[in-house]
Amino acid sequence: MIDLSTLLAKVENGGEITREEAIDLYHLSDLEALCSAANSIRKFFMGEKMDTCSIINARSGICSEDCAWCSQSVCHTTGVAQYDIIDETEAIDAALINEKYGVHRFSLVTASRAFPKERVKKACDIYRKIHEKGTGKLHLCASMGLLDLERMEMLKQAGVTHYHINMETSRRLFPKLVTKHTYDDKLQTMQYARQAGIEICSGGIIGMGETVEDRIDLAMEVKRQGVKSIPINILNPIKGTPLENTPAISPEDVLRTIAVFRFINPQAYMRFAGGRLLIAGIVEKAFQSGMNGLMVGDMLTTLGSKAADDFNMIQRMGFTLDNE
Repeated sequence: MIDLSTLLAKVENGGEITREEAIDLYHLSDLEALCSAANSIRKFFMGEKMDTCSIINARSGICSEDCAWCSQSVCHTTGVAQYDIIDETEAIDAALINEKYGVHRFSLVTASRAFPKERVKKACDIYRKIHEKGTGKLHLCASMGLLDLERMEMLKQAGVTHYHINMETSRRLFPKLVTKHTYDDKLQTMQYARQAGIEICSGGIIGMGETVEDRIDLAMEVKRQGVKSIPINILNPIKGTPLENTPAISPEDVLRTIAVFRFINPQAYMRFAGGRLLIAGIVEKAFQSGMNGLMVGDMLTTLGSKAADDFNMIQRMGFTLDNE
């Protein structure tokens, strides 16, 4: 029988739980106790600060990769809009609106194996103009695929502080969902970002048919990589993708996943990203189970939530939004 109080004390004293302990934690019969303990860890290490981010779809519908969940792949027929790079004015305006709201981070997201160098240059121009026109409080992020060191250094020089590259799932399951690039390709990209002086944002998607062990292996991988910003997405099955008929994950499994992720990653910002409207009834409960980050506003290609509603929710839950 797992001793929850012992594992809680272990983590709060600087220890790490094992894979076997994490699996046992996930299956703990008392969900409320598990969520409460995870929230205690969040408060102990991270306090009441909520970290917010917003993204804009800077390239759409022409990605060469075959990720089974994604509407952006040319391998799937989903009807998503297609364009090579976002209009500069649109991107800058979106960033400045988010800065006005008090959002901490803003990212250009480009669906691509590796955003071409000439397009990265254009993105860097956009980042520089955001800096010039804004107050300087908005942290800039990028999500542009499997970039090399040269392109990472270009982003760094343009003011990008965080690079987003999801591991998505466990090493075991990954090849069943993606065949055109590998888990190690992603790890190498992380290394290039770190070499350029950029921090990593990496998490994954739950509800893709993975096992509990797959979720825990993902949590432990981002822990090994030293990731301090972990987005957790819930699969929104999109018609025209291989996962379009995937059964929905249960709200209880979502809460258990969040809680165990917090035990494994006690000092990271764990942020709700895509798919949270699918479990709208437990979103606030999730923030009482270890979450402390949020992607606000409208999402990439599926309906998101409005920023004003998100900030009202954050305030109602008692979190603070002080910028770094």
